[in-house]
Formats: sequence, C-alpha cells, structure tokens
Amino acid sequence: MKTPWQPYIKPTLLIDIYRLPDKETQQVFSKIGMLLQDPLPDGKAKKQLKYLNRDVYRLRSGHYRLFYTLHEHTIHILTLRRRKEDTYKDDLNLTDDLGSDDLDDLNDLDLGETAPGGPDWERIFAAQNQPQTTQAEALPEPITVTLLKMLNVPAPYHAHLLRVTDRDALYACEKSVPAECILRLDEYLFERSLHQVLQQPDLVLNDLDDLLRYREGELLTFLLKLSPEQEKYTRWSLEASGPTLVKGGPGTGKSTVALYRVYSLLEQLLKAGKGTPRMLFTTYTNALVKASEQQLQQLLGTNASYVQVNTADKLAYAILQQQQAVRDIIEPAELHHVTRQAIAETVFPGNALQQAAQRQTIQRMGLDYLLQELNTVIVARQISDLDTYLATSRAGRQMRLSATQRRSVWLVYEHWHKLLLAKNKETWQQRRARAAVLVEQSSFYHFYDAVVIDEAQDLDPSALRMLINCCKESKRLFITADANQSIYGSGFTWQDVHQNLKFQGRTSILRANYRSTSEIGEAAAAYLASGTLEPEVVERQYINSGPLPDARSVGSYQHEIQLLASFFQKASRNLRLTLGSCALLCPNKAIGQAIAQDLTRAGLEATYMEGRELNLARSGIKVLTLSSAKGLEFPIVALAGFLTSTYPFLPKGASEDERAEVLARERRTMYVGMTRAMRALLIVVPAHPTTALLSGFDSTHWNVKGGI
Repeated sequence: MKTPWQPYIKPTLLIDIYRLPDKETQQVFSKIGMLLQDPLPDGKAKKQLKYLNRDVYRLRSGHYRLFYTLHEHTIHILTLRRRKEDTYKDDLNLTDDLGSDDLDDLNDLDLGETAPGGPDWERIFAAQNQPQTTQAEALPEPITVTLLKMLNVPAPYHAHLLRVTDRDALYACEKSVPAECILRLDEYLFERSLHQVLQQPDLVLNDLDDLLRYREGELLTFLLKLSPEQEKYTRWSLEASGPTLVKGGPGTGKSTVALYRVYSLLEQLLKAGKGTPRMLFTTYTNALVKASEQQLQQLLGTNASYVQVNTADKLAYAILQQQQAVRDIIEPAELHHVTRQAIAETVFPGNALQQAAQRQTIQRMGLDYLLQELNTVIVARQISDLDTYLATSRAGRQMRLSATQRRSVWLVYEHWHKLLLAKNKETWQQRRARAAVLVEQSSFYHFYDAVVIDEAQDLDPSALRMLINCCKESKRLFITADANQSIYGSGFTWQDVHQNLKFQGRTSILRANYRSTSEIGEAAAAYLASGTLEPEVVERQYINSGPLPDARSVGSYQHEIQLLASFFQKASRNLRLTLGSCALLCPNKAIGQAIAQDLTRAGLEATYMEGRELNLARSGIKVLTLSSAKGLEFPIVALAGFLTSTYPFLPKGASEDERAEVLARERRTMYVGMTRAMRALLIVVPAHPTTALLSGFDSTHWNVKGGI
C-alpha cells in the first residue's frame, strides 16, 4: 500500500492485534489502512489528545481506540485499546470542556508514569533479607490452550503455563518455558502504560498485510527502525572516492549502522549491474558473527547469500590454509617459557656494565609487558626493522623507551622470533601479520566487492591491512570504531594501517546513545575519565532515562551473593522482564563459575558461559567475564566478583609505568562492562578496595551506599 506517511509500530501493538476478536479484525485493519493514508486529525474519528499528551492522537474504530503519534512524514502506531465502559480516571482534575469522548480516551489509555521513573532500589536492597508479605498479583483472565495457541506458544510448554494463576507463578516458569513466551503472555495479560509504550523501540511496518501475517503466525519479527542520525550514515559518502569511517560511543548503534550499510552497498552493486556481488562483514567475536548473520538474513532476505560474515581471525586462517602456511598457536605457558629463554640467550652489545644495563631494562619491563611490546607493537604493526621500530610512536604504551632501550627490546625480539620459528608455532598477532602479507598471493586478494568492518578498534593494524587488501575498491570500505572501547587491540593511528586509508571528509561521529539510560551512560563516562585513549569532543546524547546506577560495597562473599540475588530478582520483575534479561560480569572464569553456582543455590538460575559458547536464548542469568561481554547488551547488568579475586592482575615487580598502563586498560574494560547495561546497573566492590579501579564512584552519578 503506497502512502506518503512512513509507518512504524511499537511492539505493544503486535500483542494488541492478538486481542482482536475475529469479527472486529476487518474493521480495525480497514481503519488502520485509512490512517496510513491520512493520519491528520479531523476533530471526530481522529483527534489530538492535547489534554493528555500533545504528541498523542486517537483514532476511533467501533469499540476500539487506536493511539498514535506524528513526526513530520512518519506515523508511529502505539497501541490499540478496547473502549472501557465502566471506569474513569477519578483521580484526574477534569475540566468542564472535556466531553464523554475525552473521558473515554483518558480511561482507555492508562497514563502510567508521567516521567521516567525507576525501581525503588533502597526498598529493594533493604528488603533483601525480609520475607515476602505482598499478595501475589492474580491474572486478569485464565491462561487457556486457545490463548497459548493464539500467542504461538509451542505445545510442549502448555502444561506448565495452564497451571499458572498469578504473575509471580508466571515468571517462576522461566526454567521450563522460554522467556519470550513468558513476556508475550505478560504483555497480553497486563497492559503497558502510555509512558511505557512510548519508551519502546520503533519497528518498521513495510506493509499493512504484515500485521495480518503476524497475527496469523506467518511473520515472526519486524526490523528495528533507524534513527535519522543512524540512517544518514547508512548511505553517507556512498559515491565517495575513498573509505568511510563512522565513530561513536557505546550504544550509539554503530553495529546497526554497519548492518544497514551492507544493505546500501549491496543495493548499489546490484543497481550497477553486478550480478553476483561478493561482500564481507567482519566483527570481532564469534558470538557477534552469529547475531549478525541472523540480522542480515532478516534485512536482506535471499540476498543475504551474497554476504559472508566472519571474524578477522577466521579469514586469516583461511588465507594461510590456502597458502599451506598454517602454524599452531602457541599456548600461554609455553609462550612465557620461550620468552624467558629469549631473554636469557640474547647477547647484548658493549662492555659488561653496558650489557647489564640493557638486561636490566628488559627485566624491569616485566614478562607480560615485554610480550605486549613484542606482539602489539612490533608484530601487530608489522615492524620489520630496527630503524622503523625506533621511529614508531608506540601509541597507547605508558612506559617510555629510549633509543638504547628499544635496541635491547629489538635484540630480544629477533631471538624470540627465531625460537618460535624453530617450534613452528606462533602467536595470534603473528598469524594475523603473516596473513596480511600472504593475502596478496591468495584468491582473497581484492576478492570482495565491498567490505564492512565493525568495531575496528579491537583489531590489530595487520588484521585491518589484511581486510583492506580483500576489498576491490577502497570506496566500498566502511569502518566503525570507538577507541575508548579498545581492550584487545593496541592504540594506533590510521596512518599505521594503510597508506590508502585516508578518511579526510569521510569521518563522522554518532552522538546519540540508544542503549543505556543517560544516567548509566554518564556514570560510566565519569568512571572512565582517567582511562580514555581518545578524548571526547562532542556532547553525549541519550534517548532513555532512568534511576542512577548503584555502587555498593560488601564485606563478605555471602553478603555479595544476597545482594546480587535481590538485585536481579527485583529489578527483572520491576522492569517486567525475566531473569534471562540479566547479566553478571566478573573478572575471570573461576569467579564466574562460583557465583553462578551460588546464585543457583539461592534459587535464581544462573549459568557461566564462555564467550564462544554464549547462548543468549538460554533462561536464567548469564554470567560472563568482563572481556567476553564486548558487543553485547542486557537490560539488567551487575559487575561483581572483585571481593575474592586479585583484579587487576599486576605482574610481580611491575614498574609504575606498567602499572599505570594496566590500570588504564582495565578501566576501559570496566567501562565496556558498565555500558552493556540498558536499564539497570549495579557494581559490587569490596568494602576496602585495594585498587583505584574499584573506587571513584561519586554521588553525582552513582547511588553510593556502603562507604564507597
């Protein structure tokens, strides 16, 4: 259906159309069709609700009322409500100029909160050890087989749900019933308020028939709407002569923009007559590969077959395998042994005193810091000779090295490299660097018509060079990045990467955060302040708001578990979500496994997951390490596990410069963890922290309790 108005819908509307009786469906859908042609108020069937919310309009359709908003050439359909005959908003001070229709509108559309509110965390935390005394909220209507079938709840879950009589019991089914089924039932049984509906994301309605197809179970999902800012960059500089870079902080939608950029590039290639275009979309983690594949399938349909989604490491392996040049990745323990051997066997020039001074330089660096220098500076940046190393800026490294000290490092590097060659093993950085060289001899060289690189800040410069050489034309290269989220990669400038990577006039910044509330975003930014790699020069913008995030100190592990259990249970219920929407981020695997077990013993299902085995569809709390949470998002997040762990790990005898660099890097890691939270955030720290990482939570941005 052609219409001058671009229609969008809220997720609540999808539940509303399930409630429609068959005999009312045709009339309501006919009215929606008329609305899409002309949504402007006429004073009768369509009117602006100035006395309720100036942005909201109402359309009458028999016993139903359709509520919507207008913005320029877009219409956003919010919710469909059946007219209620028996109750009115007695608590509102109505004026004499409101007629019966106005009273109907006020009654039919629950106002809910008039301003963004949040959970009463003080009550939640204070009540963590108190018995439950509140009466369970009864369901407004019984759950029946007919209802479950209508909501497309699979038959194996019916038996569990048919026994449910109250809301608490519904959420208690999470261990045996998928979260999406529970939330669908909750949405159907308990209507959202206007404020809650307005906060929901917009979904794209391409055709009115899609609503009918969804009601009949033929269509499962709708695509998210891009904001004007995001949409601009999906097509921005498409006709440029060089690559395009879009930067942005966490939650600004860089990855979403990258996915839609694939759509625009593919459309451009097909229009240019490219019959079977080849495109590459790369992201950093395996978990993000799977999610990106699913989103591209929905966005592109059958054309998704033209796009390969992969990590840079998998592509590097494919290049080396094709050239029969694969070497095993050396294990950390063996790598440490080889590095110590290289240090011991390296012959330094000069007299005995000079040799001792050079060896002392290496020892003062510490084994881990030296390995980072070898891997992230020399190898990752493909430095092939001493003169180049002497001239390298070493961006992101805190410890200054003189020319004499760099010569000492270079001598150790040369011997270290020979020892690894003799074992026919290598580090991940060496694999990427060799692939960047060998790609020119492989079939992957200029193989792809377009390449989209998401989260480039976490890639080695050599990996970026490899990906650039896989693209036929630099003008079809699109990159997203945020230096302040860099955990794995080393700091670098784009000039370090490729001589053709000149972004002048083709670099821009996404400013609006669509993931986290303004309170979470600002608290995380304040925490990060001393660990930034790249200073922020633009004002941050947010779409959502809520309560301040919480920072709590605990004196015992038992108290920490009680606090976490209370937080997850009450926050998920307050936000009308299941425990599956919660994530606990911790320093390491051992701590994560222990907390997951103890939360489960406390009655909350929790599972520790490795980054490569992440299952977002699994019920219960997801427990992850801080470093493996990159690129993910959860409505409810807690950072904990610092009480019984040594975090961050600092090598014995580390210098002040090395300590400063480790702390800055781990502060960025903590920042990434905080910014995974969408609506609720808690950080639990020891009552007497031994590191600056677990301090600095000021009351301006954090709800601080417990003497932090």
